[in-house]
Amino acid sequence: MIQKSIIHRLVIALSTLSIFSHHLTVESSSASAMTYNSRIVLKYLNILPYGGRGGVTRFFLLSQGLTFEEDLVANCAEEKKRMMESGENPAGGVPILYIDGQAHPPHIAAARYMARIKGSTSGDDYKDYVQDFVADEYQGFRDQWAKATFGGDEDVKKDYKDNVVAGQLKKFDSLYESFKTHEIFLSVSSNTERPLWGDAAIFGLLRDHILTGYVTREDLAIYPRLTAMFTAYEVIPEVKKWLDSLEKK
Repeated sequence: MIQKSIIHRLVIALSTLSIFSHHLTVESSSASAMTYNSRIVLKYLNILPYGGRGGVTRFFLLSQGLTFEEDLVANCAEEKKRMMESGENPAGGVPILYIDGQAHPPHIAAARYMARIKGSTSGDDYKDYVQDFVADEYQGFRDQWAKATFGGDEDVKKDYKDNVVAGQLKKFDSLYESFKTHEIFLSVSSNTERPLWGDAAIFGLLRDHILTGYVTREDLAIYPRLTAMFTAYEVIPEVKKWLDSLEKK
């Protein structure tokens, strides 16, 4: 009788554990579904037609076929003060990606996070690392472009064009040659088969350099890996549609 009683209690305990575990799985699945249908809003400076850091986020979202809204800010100083005082982003910077109202700065981390919650990473740790590595390297190049373009006089712009740009393009072309895991891109999503956040960063920065006159498409041709990536990225259907719509404005 004692043995039967012990067995009976054990069966009840295992049944309870099974039900509890199933409940956790259902909650996790439900949370994932809610995230997938989330409202996505990109807040950034209105510097169109230039992209800047917000453009990188925009191109990443477009490349993954995600639906999102844009909130373009005209007065950066006022918005920075508001965000810092409200605690919305104590760092005060944009772009910010809002997912169901929750703020996610800065732009590379937000794009990576979006890829993870949407199941759009490469699915491989090393391939994601390559995206992170190039995105980290990109930050310095982006800062140099922004400082010369928006904070410098004509002499500063000329010095940047003559003495900085070519060296940076050569470096990033070499990075693609050495580290890309895909025929054209650094790596692609295992879900969408589209390029990820590091590629979006380089595409956006190359486009900004062309728009601000530091390089031409003909100049870019001597960097074959960058040219291949740029050419392939701009014809991604959602990216092309957005670029075409911008030209019509």
